[in-house]
Amino acid sequence: MGVKHPLQHHFGEVTEIFHYIHDLCESAGLYIDWHGTAQTVQLYRNKESREAGDRYIGAIQYEGSNELQKRTPSTVSLRFRRSNLTSPFKYLLENITAFRKDTNKEPFVNAEAESIAFKFTALDEEAMETLRQIEDVLKMARCI
Repeated sequence: MGVKHPLQHHFGEVTEIFHYIHDLCESAGLYIDWHGTAQTVQLYRNKESREAGDRYIGAIQYEGSNELQKRTPSTVSLRFRRSNLTSPFKYLLENITAFRKDTNKEPFVNAEAESIAFKFTALDEEAMETLRQIEDVLKMARCI
């Protein structure tokens, strides 16, 4: 029996978050690919960059459980790999600080972290506002 695509899982509210982020990234023009993992899809600038063998720029992932049959995930992360982003794209994402995983007291953003990671546990108004900001950056990045 093969692994289910992450969009086929049903974990309640975190599933809604995963689907919302997936649709947001797709509508912003990113190409979304799946490499047979139960919890993660990869994000590419576009289909052509994926076909050309470019590295993925980010991922959407269920988190909070490595064994989905025993315990359901509690969080959805949206992360972008710093090393695979252009400087302007990285700068714009780093300026969105809500729901960030890689924060410090000073400086506020950990620029040494491998990823710019956002973590969501509920699809409330605050989360949706942050996701709208990310969507705006993703749409702008198509022009950068």
